[in-house]
Amino acid sequence: MAVLFVPGGLIAASLGLRGLTFLAVTPALSVFVVAGTAIVLPYLGISWSLMPVIVAAVVFAAVLFAASYLTPDKLSLRFGLNLKRPTATAYAAIIGFLVGSISIAFQLRQAFDRPDNISQTFDNVFHLNAVRYILDTANGSSLTLTSMTNGDNPPYFYPAAWHDLASLVVQITDAPISVTANVLNICIAAVAWPLGCMFLTKVVTKGNGYAVGAAGLLAAGFSAFPLLLLDFGVLYPNFLALSMLPAALAGVAVFFNAGNVTGIPCLARFVLAPSLAAGLAIAHPNGLMSLVALSAPILLFSYGRYWVRKHKQGEGYRGVALFGIALLLAFAIMAVMWKLIRPPVEASGWPTVQTVGQAVGEVVTNSPMRHSPAWAVSALMLLGIVVVARRRHNLWFLGSFLVTAVLFVVVSAGPDQWFRNQLTGVWYNDSYRLAALLPIVAVPLAAVGLGWLIGQSRLWWISGRRTGRRWFVTQNRARATGVVVLPLVLFGAALALQMPPIGGEIASAHKIYATTPNAPLVSKDEMALLEELDNYVPQNATIAANPWNGSAMAFALADRNTTSKHTLTTYTPAVLVLNDHLRDAAGDPEVCKAVHATGVGYALNFGTQEVHGENHGFKGLLIENGTPGFQLLAQVGEAKLFKVTACG
Repeated sequence: MAVLFVPGGLIAASLGLRGLTFLAVTPALSVFVVAGTAIVLPYLGISWSLMPVIVAAVVFAAVLFAASYLTPDKLSLRFGLNLKRPTATAYAAIIGFLVGSISIAFQLRQAFDRPDNISQTFDNVFHLNAVRYILDTANGSSLTLTSMTNGDNPPYFYPAAWHDLASLVVQITDAPISVTANVLNICIAAVAWPLGCMFLTKVVTKGNGYAVGAAGLLAAGFSAFPLLLLDFGVLYPNFLALSMLPAALAGVAVFFNAGNVTGIPCLARFVLAPSLAAGLAIAHPNGLMSLVALSAPILLFSYGRYWVRKHKQGEGYRGVALFGIALLLAFAIMAVMWKLIRPPVEASGWPTVQTVGQAVGEVVTNSPMRHSPAWAVSALMLLGIVVVARRRHNLWFLGSFLVTAVLFVVVSAGPDQWFRNQLTGVWYNDSYRLAALLPIVAVPLAAVGLGWLIGQSRLWWISGRRTGRRWFVTQNRARATGVVVLPLVLFGAALALQMPPIGGEIASAHKIYATTPNAPLVSKDEMALLEELDNYVPQNATIAANPWNGSAMAFALADRNTTSKHTLTTYTPAVLVLNDHLRDAAGDPEVCKAVHATGVGYALNFGTQEVHGENHGFKGLLIENGTPGFQLLAQVGEAKLFKVTACG
């Protein structure tokens, strides 16, 4: 929590932000500072640690605080505190956040089961090993992280924000990387995500406290996020970016004055959007492009509102024309970004999974990717759409909802492959990634619906009209009941109704994180052997390992260097020799040359079971008991550790 809130909190405080706005934008600002500092430090010759991050945050905050004195509303440093007496709606917001946050934390605790369980998935080989690589090299730069897997080739950009956060937590606490990953993800999902949803709802609804509280509560009611990206993939960087996306979208709305900007100082209005967008970009480019897509309606809405205002005032159209040119330029930049910020076509081969009708039905019922329909939150979402449409002051948000719906329908059911690739190739044409985008706008819409229900119920209750009878003797008691009890009852009902659809996704994630005898990546026996490596393998030794069968996880989990650290590693010629022929070391001099070139002294044989159920070779590591030139040091079940003795 300190890593998520302290660096960004310094910046948010320097901008004069308070209350919910302060809390909601702080994690995203922390990501911006942490990941940005990690990129800069190698050029300064400074090792990666928490101290440079704090120094960078203090310097940035000081610059912003000084700049605030040049703005019309001359800021004061308040550190995000609001000492005014809380109102009933403020209490509703607090209760909604606490209930939603605790609910999400409990869901993830059920999914993870044990604090040291790992996601038994393909991508997790890279994610956990990348945290260890940052710690070992004292370098968390997104520009160099791929040196871990790129062999002798030059590194390329990879979004390392999540890995930077995790590495700082490990440095501070000395907790195992497996535990750190789970705890960090719980904090992001249970705190940063609902706060961002509440801030976005506040901007959309002009600060309706009951709707804001409902957003915190309902953030726990969608199976597509945050659970889905902690199950499928596993997509930790994408998960971090989408957790920050509601706050970033609210920042864009504030920038263009397209929503409630009450209490947000002038400088903060114009600093938040670019800072949060930069944080999204380093967390994952998908997050930035999602922000671009969802922000397009804001630009159109702002231009339309400006044109109408100028028309009513009878002023000339010079300003309208200039605004129009700026709008066209903005969309041109978006188009260029859309073309350039995307993975290669060969990495975007995910097929469609359903018909258009099924996809539309999944959007309406918030049940993407065959999840159980979420009837309660979907009914609230549809009600929220009606309420926003009738009020009309924030119609852009319906545009953002339409954007997410169209993107999901096209990626999961689009018949035209060329059009589908042009529109959704940014997200690898992956239906899961765009399914996770749906709750970004569905949560605030459902919150608007629930907030409207609470407001109407309060009016009905306080008026004392129920078949001509007044339930309470005094108007004060009736008012108190309407203000406090009814919202709590409706909050409780919403929470109870949203839980059943979540159960299936919790069960799915639970299977992914279970360390069982047949776990696809690291089985129970293999995990036990990794835990014993300290007894047999020196700290500075290198182990020949296969990433597809989980033995490469010795790097992250046992802190021992391995010849491979990811399934998609580009191998040097020497490592390729070991992968294919290490077991022949006693009779092949070329193998011993490769052993000396790589410094390999040990080998792990985790068998032929691979995480995707395929066969990627690595036959040189299938060493058996009695193989000449190898000494069996330890064995748990079928998992074996050998010492290489053939090469001296």
